[in-house]
Amino acid sequence: MDRVTSVETSTDTPHVVICTTGGTITASTVPGGAVVAGDSAAATQAMLEGLRSALPASIRVSARAVLDADSSTFGPAEWDGLVDAVADVLVDPEVAGVVVAHGTDTLEETVMALDLHHSDPRPVAVTGAQLPADHPESDGPANLLDAVLLAADPVSRGLGVLVVLGRAILQARGVRKWHTTEPVAFARNAPDQPVEGLPPELERPTLPGRARFSGTRVDVVSCPPGSDAVALRACVDAGARGLVLEGTGSGNLPPLVAEAVADLAVERPDIVVATSTRVPRGEATPTYSGPGGGADLARRGVLSCGYLRSSQARVLLAALLSLTEDGAGAASVRAQWSRYHLYS
Repeated sequence: MDRVTSVETSTDTPHVVICTTGGTITASTVPGGAVVAGDSAAATQAMLEGLRSALPASIRVSARAVLDADSSTFGPAEWDGLVDAVADVLVDPEVAGVVVAHGTDTLEETVMALDLHHSDPRPVAVTGAQLPADHPESDGPANLLDAVLLAADPVSRGLGVLVVLGRAILQARGVRKWHTTEPVAFARNAPDQPVEGLPPELERPTLPGRARFSGTRVDVVSCPPGSDAVALRACVDAGARGLVLEGTGSGNLPPLVAEAVADLAVERPDIVVATSTRVPRGEATPTYSGPGGGADLARRGVLSCGYLRSSQARVLLAALLSLTEDGAGAASVRAQWSRYHLYS
């Protein structure tokens, strides 16, 4: 992270840089009603003009095009590009904060990738929209205004990457999209009460180096009741270095999947396995004994995802694996895991 500076910035005329990536916030509607997220240069310019007319004169904004697509097409390569782009913007000590305009479909993965790397105190606010730019009730302009004001505010320093949508402000870790169409599109899965120690907003350690998501295969496998291990084995055969298994309850697995995980622990200890849950809220923990129970899985080296759900757990596991060498790094990843996931 040698391109990131922690130099204090001037608060007299804060400069906020908006990194655009396409998405619904700059999308348009074609005849027939389909929404097209792409070719958004004109929409971005209109968005900037409207934003400047609403902002205080003391705040300066500029835009940098990073990507231009529907975020449902994003993956590890795009996470790498966005981490690089944000770090590049923050090389300039005159920048007070960064806004990333992003589609909502994969926003939860992107903010996790950014937050794991973001040790700079200046805020990064990630926003988007549920309605396209040409909709008469588009929520994009209001979301963008809120994000810029937040990024320009010195009070936001040190809080890491923030999701700003529908008047809600959420820290990155534990965030997930909870509604397909409502303006308040995201919620954060976290304890109802703060854990002991540091305030929750400060418990966000960053990685010791630059992870590279491209080339590090981690797969998410849904494991509903009665499922077998066909999908799991296919992912292993395809070269996965890590697996996030989405189970039931607090992270429990069906018998046939648990049996395959036990075999994998013996045959392929270089593959790191973590269990999440299909339950929207609460913690995945190694609580229950017996085949497929979290406690039994933990004894075989399987990790629990805690308050992270499978989308963000996948990003974290890929990041940690990318910082280690094949095979020998599995033990290191298991040892580091609880440091980085939420409220371990």
